[in-house]
Formats: sequence, C-alpha cells, structure tokens
Amino acid sequence: MRFFACLLFLSQICSYSEAQTLGGSATYNFLKMQWVPQASALGGRNVSTFNNDVGLFNDNPALLRYQHHGNISANFAAIAPTVNELFGAGAYHHENWNTTFAAGIAHLLYGNETQTDAAGNVMGTFTAFDQMVSLSAARTYGERWFYGATLKFINSRYGPYNSIGMASDIGLNYYDEENMLQVGFAARNMGFQIKQYTNQGEDLPFDLLIGLTKQLEKAPIKLSLTAQRLHQFDLLYPDENFDTDNYGTVLRNGIGTKILSHFIAGADVLVGEKIVLTLGYNMLRRKELQIRNLANGLTGFGYGIRLNLNSLQFQYARTHYQSTYSQHQVSFVYKLFDYEK
Repeated sequence: MRFFACLLFLSQICSYSEAQTLGGSATYNFLKMQWVPQASALGGRNVSTFNNDVGLFNDNPALLRYQHHGNISANFAAIAPTVNELFGAGAYHHENWNTTFAAGIAHLLYGNETQTDAAGNVMGTFTAFDQMVSLSAARTYGERWFYGATLKFINSRYGPYNSIGMASDIGLNYYDEENMLQVGFAARNMGFQIKQYTNQGEDLPFDLLIGLTKQLEKAPIKLSLTAQRLHQFDLLYPDENFDTDNYGTVLRNGIGTKILSHFIAGADVLVGEKIVLTLGYNMLRRKELQIRNLANGLTGFGYGIRLNLNSLQFQYARTHYQSTYSQHQVSFVYKLFDYEK
C-alpha cells in the first residue's frame, strides 16, 4: 500500500509542475548547482547511480541505502576568486525502522562586496551567501525498489535583502543487481518562500528527472543516461535581438536539438577495484554557453577520477563551462563505522 500511495503522490507532480517557473527567473537558483564531484563528472545530474558516495542523495533521495550507514562526505569547489562552495553530508541507518536517514548542509559564500548608493558613492561593504540544510529518509519496497524524500530549509542573504524558504525532493530507484541495471526518478525543489526578498513572491527552480545506469556485462564500463527538466519541452532561450545585432541571423533550433538538450550522458570506467574514471556530457550546458563562430573546446563536458582507499574515498571532477573557464571540485568520503545487516 505504501508503494501505491507513493505512485499516487508522484502522479500529482505533473499538475504541480505547471505552477512552477519554467525559465531562468526562479529564486534560489543555487539549488540547481551540483555539489557532488562524482555527479559533476557524469555531466551535472544523475538520479540512477548507486554507490558508496552518500552525497548522491542530493539528486535523488532514493539512492540512500543501509550501506551508507556511518558515511560522511565533505565536498569543496572554488567557483571564482571570492566565491566558494561547500557541501557536507552524513547518513545513519535505523534498523528497527528499516530506514536510512541523511543530513546535508550546503553553503555558497560570495564574499564581501562593495555597497554603493544610486549615485555610486561607497557606503561600505556587505556579505552575500546562500545556505541549505537538508534532511532525507529512504526505505525499500521489496528487493529492488527504493523510495525516498528530502526536506530542505533555505536561507539566502544579499546584503539587506534576506529570504527564507522550504523545498522538498522525492525519488524512486529500481536496482537490479543481477543484471547490473539501475533506474531512477526524481522530482526536485518543490516548495515556496516563507520570507520574500521584497513584497513579490518567486517560484523555485523545479526539475523533473529520470535516468538509467547499466554496467556492461563483458567490460568494466558503466553507462548512464539522464533526462532533465521533463516538464518543459523547449529548454533553449532564443535571444533574437542579440543574434541579429552580433551575427546578422537568428539561430533556429530544430526539434532534434530541443529533444537532445534534455539528455546528459555519462560513463564510469572501472580501472581495477580502487580507481574509477568518469566522463560526462551535458548538451544543454553546451548549447547555452557556446559562442557562435568560435571554438568552444570542451564546453559541456565533465570528467573526473575516484580513488577507493579502504575507509576513505577521494574524488576529483573538472567541469568545462567555457573554453576559458572550468570548475574544479574535490570530495572526501569517510566511513566512520560499518553496518552489518
């Protein structure tokens, strides 16, 4: 009954998504950032890959397992000289409830900025930051189905402007260990503002994702395919005035480009038992950030390496946003103690 109740709840998401912002004008857009290097290396989003990285529950809470019991992770990224990204998470499995719980905290610090009035007179400095605290729980249904939910508490401050909000994620995961197949579904960032920046409310950056991960039977390769923002068909914004002024023609995206812009492809290559190499490609990111008539290099690509060292796991990822800019992320996952089921 709980499983069918969950499916009934998921069926209401489509009607809920109609009320959410589809474009780029949502508030708390930092919620769309990827905090976990492994998911960044896979292209920026992944809702179907289960392994011992507890931080992956941030994309899909159904990826939590009892194997994550006692795991803690710390994730770091330097986005710009004064902008730093931090994310920490930990998990605990309650045997009597047969439920795995996790908590996470994200902090995006923009540093100190100069504050001026309308005439440009310097009036001092101000601090800007975004914060999120999340609580998650996941359970099993049968041997192959998993479901979970996350509740997020949001605090955002830009100098004198402050906003507080709440959001939730729900997810499903199907894991067929014998056939090395994983399927994931997640609805993310459903919520509202408790306190607004000004007197006008804003929607949150809702996202609907589905993904599949399959390990090849005769090769140490694990392939992933993720479809993002399924509630909106055309994700590409045409800036006709900019195209006309700078290129003389307007770029038209065909139906094939609009469909492919939803997909993120990734691959893990298992080099022995301790090393995993990762590669990902996000077509939407490349289409959004590429510059016409110029070489765009690896824009849209991500890659990384994971080292499994007994109780410690190290991850590094590099994501290319433009030919002249890429983001570096590192993560440490440590197992404090084991859980014997």
